[in-house]
Amino acid sequence: MTWPPTCVRRNEPLANHTSFRIGGPAEWFAEPQHPQELMDALRGAARLQLPVSVLGGGTNTLAADRGVRGLVVKLGLGFRRVEELARPGAPEAQVLCGAALLTQRVVTLAAVRGWGGVETLAGLPGQVGGAVAMNAQGIGRFVREVRLVGFDGTLHRLPRERLEFRYRYTPLPTGIITDVLLEFPRVSADEAAARIDAVLKRRNLTQELRLPSAGCAFRNPPEAGSPAGRLLDAAGLKGARIGDARISERHANFIVNVGAATCADVLALMEHAQRSVRMSFGVELLPEIRILGESWRLPQPAAEAEALR
Repeated sequence: MTWPPTCVRRNEPLANHTSFRIGGPAEWFAEPQHPQELMDALRGAARLQLPVSVLGGGTNTLAADRGVRGLVVKLGLGFRRVEELARPGAPEAQVLCGAALLTQRVVTLAAVRGWGGVETLAGLPGQVGGAVAMNAQGIGRFVREVRLVGFDGTLHRLPRERLEFRYRYTPLPTGIITDVLLEFPRVSADEAAARIDAVLKRRNLTQELRLPSAGCAFRNPPEAGSPAGRLLDAAGLKGARIGDARISERHANFIVNVGAATCADVLALMEHAQRSVRMSFGVELLPEIRILGESWRLPQPAAEAEALR
């Protein structure tokens, strides 16, 4: 096997692939278009003992300023397929999605085809594979099967009974999700569209959508009885700024890039926010944003910290 495969290129700026618009170069960057290309890239990386990182849609990711060593994988357009499986008379719709399919494409189709429950994903950026890996908006309740390629290049199929969905986290074998089988209750198209429209209107009014960000910076702490955004707001953190990283004045749990923010700016601002909430309320906020390329200085859930090593 020759290196690099045709889908791999060198020194790709990660700022071009993250919603934060932040990040140095990936030493090697793979954008496979089909499973065989993905397996070839992963097998080559394993042979060369290169560390592998998964980028996904880049909407929940902060990439290090100095870049990322090893191979960074972002699935290409060939992994954006979507197919509703034929099940005449069934009360549920089963939908097979490529992991790189945009979550908003699922929402758009739901409004036309009458898939219920999809309104919880309305306005959610990113891709289906990342949403499942993070159990975003509780998407796990719709998942019936996950297909992934291990970092050693082997294929795995994980049925529902082998999956465990947690708050903002899904334990999975080390690898890259390629396809997800989802199942939604059927409703009328008009009802699905109305539910989606209501959620979009509410999110457009309350969330920061105007500037580059990675969505919510911190998880909601279950022991506090208040969401992270409310605690950050009560601590007086709206508008706080370090460099070109700023806590949104619209939603305190969003950190935005107002110009040329660096990873260091964002991490310093997150540490300041954590410290302020800890001093004000005795609550430790845990990051929701993933970081590529260097270790978190911030506390994070132990299971995920181990999974990212």
